[in-house]
Amino acid sequence: MASESLPKGVLGFWGIVFLSVVAIFPGSIYIISSTTALTFAGEAAPLTFVLGTILMFFNVIAVYIFSTKVVNAGGFYKFVQKGTNNSVISRTIAWDQFIAQMTPVIISSTVFGWLIPVTASTLFNVTLPAFIPFLASILVVVYVFLLSYFGIKLSAIIAMIVGAAQFIFITAAGILIVAHSHYNTLGTFNIANSSGGLSGFFIGMVTGPLTAYIGYSAVVHFSEEAKFSKTTMKKAIITSILIAGVFETFLMYAITVGVPRSGLAALAGTYAPALLVTAKFVGVGFALVVLIVALLGQITSPMTFGNAAERILYSLSRDGILPKSLSKIHPKYGSPSRASTVVLVFALAATIITQIPLVLHYGVLTGFFYAVVIWATILTVTNLIYHVAVNQSLAFLTHRLKELNVLKHIVGPTIGTIFIIIIFYYTFLGIAFPFVLAAPIVVIWILIGLLIAYKRRNVPLTESDLDQKTPSN
Repeated sequence: MASESLPKGVLGFWGIVFLSVVAIFPGSIYIISSTTALTFAGEAAPLTFVLGTILMFFNVIAVYIFSTKVVNAGGFYKFVQKGTNNSVISRTIAWDQFIAQMTPVIISSTVFGWLIPVTASTLFNVTLPAFIPFLASILVVVYVFLLSYFGIKLSAIIAMIVGAAQFIFITAAGILIVAHSHYNTLGTFNIANSSGGLSGFFIGMVTGPLTAYIGYSAVVHFSEEAKFSKTTMKKAIITSILIAGVFETFLMYAITVGVPRSGLAALAGTYAPALLVTAKFVGVGFALVVLIVALLGQITSPMTFGNAAERILYSLSRDGILPKSLSKIHPKYGSPSRASTVVLVFALAATIITQIPLVLHYGVLTGFFYAVVIWATILTVTNLIYHVAVNQSLAFLTHRLKELNVLKHIVGPTIGTIFIIIIFYYTFLGIAFPFVLAAPIVVIWILIGLLIAYKRRNVPLTESDLDQKTPSN
C-alpha cells in the first residue's frame, strides 16, 4: 500500500554531490553551453563561466544557511515560507520552482534530438529524416521518467557513474587541445573582447554557464531523503559548484583557443564547436567517444530535475494545495510515482508544442536550437526569480531568530540579487525574436501561479522543517 512519506537516509554526501553535478551537467560545455557562449560572447566566452561561478556563490549564501534550518522536499518555496511566513509568496515561488525544474527536462530532450542531425551533418555530411530528432526527444523524456520512477537511490548511483565518465573523458579532450593549440591567450578573460558587447556577454552568461550552474539547487528537494541532511546538504552544494566551475571554465577555454580569434564566429556557427575542435586536435574517433559520453550526460542530467519537480508536486499535495493523490509514495521504489506521471505528461506536451512551430518556420537544426535557447532563458529567469526570493527572505528569518548578521545575511545575498537584476537588464535589452518569447511565457506562468496561491491563501501553512530535532549548524 502506498504511503505519504519519502524514505529517510538513503542519500549520502557523494550521492548528493553527483546528483548536483549531473544536474549542472559538465558535458553541456561539450554540447550546447560552448555554442551559446561563443555565439553571444565570442572570445570572452570563458569569462562568462568565471563570473557565472562567482555569481552562484553569492546566491548560494542563503541556500547554504536555509539548508541548515529546513529539511523539506518543497525546497526553495519552503525556504521562503520559513523566512516570510507568507502563504501567497511562498506558494507562488513553488509554482515558479516547478517550471524551473521542468525546463531542463525539456531542454535536454530537445538538445539530444538536435544533436543527432547536427552530428550526422557535421561529421558525416548526412541529412537525416525530420522525424528522428522528434522521436529522440520523446525517448529522452520517457527515460527520465523511468529513472525517477524507480527511486532516488538508483538515480544517485547512475549520477555517480555518468558524472565520473564526463569528467574523465572530457577533461582529457580539453588537456589535449590546450597542449597542442597555438592560440592560447589570456584575452579570453577580458570582457572587452566580447563580440556582442555587454549585452551579448550577459546573454552568453545566461544561456551558457548560468543555465548549467544553477542546476545545483535541484538537490535541495532531496533533503528529506539525505543522511544528516542539515550538515550534508550544505557541504555537497558547495563541493558540486566548485567542481563544476573549475571544470567548465577550463573546457570553455580549451574550446575557445582551439582556433584563431578570427575563426570563432565561424566555429560557433557550426553548432558543434567542441566536437570540431576535439576532432581537429585529437581525431574524429576520440571526438565521437567524448560526444557519446557527453550525450549520456545530456540525457541523464534531467533525471535530477525530474526528481525535483516530482517532489515539488508531492510537497504541494502534502500541503493541501494540489490533489492528495500526488503525495502518494510508491511502496517498493519510494518515489512519488503519481507526481512523476504528471511530470512525464507535462514534459512531453511542452517539448512537442515548442519544437513543432519552430521547426516548421526555421527548419530542423535552427528550429531545435532556437527552442533550446528559449527554454534556457526561461530556465535561468525562473531560477533567478526564486533565488531572489530566497536571498531576500534570509534576513527576515535570521532577524526573527535573533541571529542577524548584516554582512552575511543581508549584504552577501543582496549582492547576488543585484547581479541577477543586471543580468535581467542586459538579457532582455538585447534579446530578439524568437528568444523574446521567453518573457511572456514566464510572465503568464507566474501570474497563473500567483492566482492559484491567492485563491488558496486560506489553506494553513504546514511545517517547513520536518527535522526540527536535528541541531542547525
